[in-house]
Amino acid sequence: MITADLAGLLDGHLRRRPEAVACRTAVAVTYAELARLVDDTAAALRRTGVRVGTRTVVLVPPGPDLLAVVFALLRLRAVPVVVDPGLPPGQLRSCLAEAAPEVFIGIPRAQVARLVFGWGRGSVHTSITVGPRRLWLGTRPHRPRPPCRAPAYEAGRGDDLALLAYTSGSTGPPKGVPLRRRHLLPLLRMLRDNAAVGPGTRMLSTFPSFAMAAPLLGATVVCPDIDPRRLDRASPAALVDDIRRYGVAALFAAPALLDRLARYCLDRGLVLDSLNVVLTAGAPLSPTVLGRVRGFLKPQAVTYSVYGATECMPVSAIACGELAATAAATNGGAGTCLGTPLEDAQVRVIAVSDEPIVRWSDDLLVAPGTVGEITVTSPAVSDPYLHRPEATALARIADGDQVVHRMGDLGTIDAHGRLWFAGRKCERVRTEHGDWYTDHVEPIFNTVRGVHRTALVGVGAAPAQRPVLVVEPEPGTSRRERARIRTDLLDLAQQQPHTAGLADVLFHRRFPMDVRHHSKIRRHVLAAWAAHRLKSGDRVAW
Repeated sequence: MITADLAGLLDGHLRRRPEAVACRTAVAVTYAELARLVDDTAAALRRTGVRVGTRTVVLVPPGPDLLAVVFALLRLRAVPVVVDPGLPPGQLRSCLAEAAPEVFIGIPRAQVARLVFGWGRGSVHTSITVGPRRLWLGTRPHRPRPPCRAPAYEAGRGDDLALLAYTSGSTGPPKGVPLRRRHLLPLLRMLRDNAAVGPGTRMLSTFPSFAMAAPLLGATVVCPDIDPRRLDRASPAALVDDIRRYGVAALFAAPALLDRLARYCLDRGLVLDSLNVVLTAGAPLSPTVLGRVRGFLKPQAVTYSVYGATECMPVSAIACGELAATAAATNGGAGTCLGTPLEDAQVRVIAVSDEPIVRWSDDLLVAPGTVGEITVTSPAVSDPYLHRPEATALARIADGDQVVHRMGDLGTIDAHGRLWFAGRKCERVRTEHGDWYTDHVEPIFNTVRGVHRTALVGVGAAPAQRPVLVVEPEPGTSRRERARIRTDLLDLAQQQPHTAGLADVLFHRRFPMDVRHHSKIRRHVLAAWAAHRLKSGDRVAW
């Protein structure tokens, strides 16, 4: 049974399966060895002053050291502060100034960046370096210390603060999201029930937070040799080698990385027959990418696209069969099907508004099939944002003794109770003739030969914006091919009533993407770029 005592979950597997492999890198670390690492790390952290509630930044790459640090902090009931290492230094400094961590744990490169960019300046009183000597203090003289026994195990409670996570910052400044232990249980249940992650499962995750979940379920986490700051540069060949060498059965990767892996495998005729389940999240999985992914899997393997957010994960999941069955509707402009909401997740769609809503009323609901803002009531919904009362007011609605979270996403619910994604609320294009939604438009044009992906952006002030389609063509596309693509796109636009007003198509060499999954297009950046291009009259330049 999965309980809120996360440290206890791990401790149970440490006792029951000591010789099983907990972590695979270049070497295998058993649960017994991980237990010793956690004991030693917890003792060292306690010696440096880490206590219940101590906020601790952890910038350590995936592997045994990261597992040991995070699980030691769980045992001590301290609070890891989770930020994306790929954030620009200034943004990361702002996040840590807001979080006010007391302890900074990182590899030597992270410690140098901390000093250069002032991360945690004014709050961090202890820095601990993880490296060849395991753990050593960075701000105090290093000297021999007497051995210290591991602190006695104390069961954690559901209301204990488990971690402080930051949003990706793909559509605005990253926000601090306090997550209690009970908020994480729906994610663990989803991995157990949908991905069949459990004792003996070998799971490879390119996202460290999902990798942390594997040992809690008794599985083996395979840590690929990739830079979490630059997932766009992860080697598909290295991933294939890891999957085959270790017999990986469950894979988690964002859609963009899955697409690169799929293209690599299809070009070489590879089938990764150890994989039983593929999970993806961070952005909707397009029918085109799904088709390529299914090409490197055995027929009985299942792919799930999981919908959720840092503030509430997961909300829904859709299997490959149903996603493929809805592909024609997606390519016709209906949006992307996100599947049926998971157990305990109540999903409702309300009228679109950019203003705070204090109290819930059923009058907020839109008619079935009408585009509105997606809201969720779930045990996974986090605490209010850290020090952001205005952002919290925009994201939360009081509903009796429950809290409704506004996802900031637009969508519909169909007659079968399935959720459909229309796009981000802040990215809708507001024209004089009505709103345009990114996921009602882009999938139509993504089917054109030579198009890698498209982005709908608005130029000008709402509600009189000019819709512009920005195109990232496939690599190596010639100028002549771009001219053909533009003609095909404009012809296709006239065939759809809701895109007939499209007149502007611009080409961009490589879209700016989010730092976490490299799968969300930063449309606000493209909108500024498009406005400049249209003003200059240059519709061809990259």
